Amino acid sequence: MADLEKQPLQESTKKDKPADSAEPKSSGRRVGLILKIVAAVIAVVVLGNLIFWGIINPRKMKFYVTDATLTEFYLTDDNDLHYNLRLNLTVRNPNKRIGFQYDAVEGGASYGGEKFDSGNLLSFYQPPKTTTVVDAWFSGVKRLSLGFDEVKEFSEQKSSGVYPVDVKIRVYSSIKLGKIHVGEFKVKVKCGLKIPLTASTSSDGEYSLGITTGAGFRATQCHVDFNPLIVIYSD
Repeated sequence: MADLEKQPLQESTKKDKPADSAEPKSSGRRVGLILKIVAAVIAVVVLGNLIFWGIINPRKMKFYVTDATLTEFYLTDDNDLHYNLRLNLTVRNPNKRIGFQYDAVEGGASYGGEKFDSGNLLSFYQPPKTTTVVDAWFSGVKRLSLGFDEVKEFSEQKSSGVYPVDVKIRVYSSIKLGKIHVGEFKVKVKCGLKIPLTASTSSDGEYSLGITTGAGFRATQCHVDFNPLIVIYSD
């Protein structure tokens, strides 16, 4: 009788094994389905970008720094940088049929790889084949982490009256066709500038501290990089 009672238990154990082995197969099918969906989404995005660029074929905007006035730029013994910089940015839309909507425009200025100021610039819409001038102003005091060599180099630049300043602008933009906005672009603009220090006088007619007179500023074209993401919406 003991042997007969054990036999159903053995059969039951054999029947349970296929149920256990079915779980990995089901999990594998789910993973495969997810991978197929991801691949399909990537293919749609790539195809959409190809169609977008093929039909609309937008030419990227052009940025120039056409004027720069540096009326204060000197270091204290504590490496505090005192600065007063004004820029005229000229933005050109070379396209015949499409406009650019510029939103969330942020500009920053740096010296020696260290950002000393940043701020938001005005957002604006730029129609086709137009040029827009945007003003940027950086003024204040910023402590820099400069070593001995950097301070020495700053002193040499002070003698020449010309300082290297990097200006970076980040913009979220879209293309506008009538009332339809197409695409969302993250635009990165980099401007490597050589800016002369300009003589500036105080209210009593004396020259401000640390101010020398340099040569004139030369207009500089900036490098523009932007990555489109296809999004369509209307006003």
